[in-house]
Amino acid sequence: MMRMRRYLAVFTATLMMAPGYAAAATPADEQRLRELDKQWSQAAGAKDAAKTASFYAEDGSMLPPNAPIVNGKAKIQETWAGLMAKPGFAIHFEPTRIVVAKSGDVAFDVGTFELTMNDAQGKPTTAVGKYVVAWSRKKNGEWKVEADCFNTDK
Repeated sequence: MMRMRRYLAVFTATLMMAPGYAAAATPADEQRLRELDKQWSQAAGAKDAAKTASFYAEDGSMLPPNAPIVNGKAKIQETWAGLMAKPGFAIHFEPTRIVVAKSGDVAFDVGTFELTMNDAQGKPTTAVGKYVVAWSRKKNGEWKVEADCFNTDK
């Protein structure tokens, strides 16, 4: 766990210092990321793995709990599809904090989620957790997820 936190801190710090493609950050950047988070959560809640994966960069990474890192949009889509196929799957997430670098080309958001799936007896069980997402603005101006790390509060 400590190793993961250290990895994430170094990754986020490195990302925040990366050279930019865009102009300086504006208040609209934070609002845009809030909108993207909402659309992303809706896509995941609708069990649309392709749409859910579309928020990630082509070489983005997903760091699920108790599992290896998933690299690349295609593998991330497979991972989401597998999760969404589980009986009783439902998810909702939203940011509690968004920080956009002054350069306007990278950002991170911290938030909470609720994930419901059926347990071994078929009874719905909800897990509450938190996440951190690192975003980058691509040359075309689109924001994409570079890294998505989440775990439950248990």
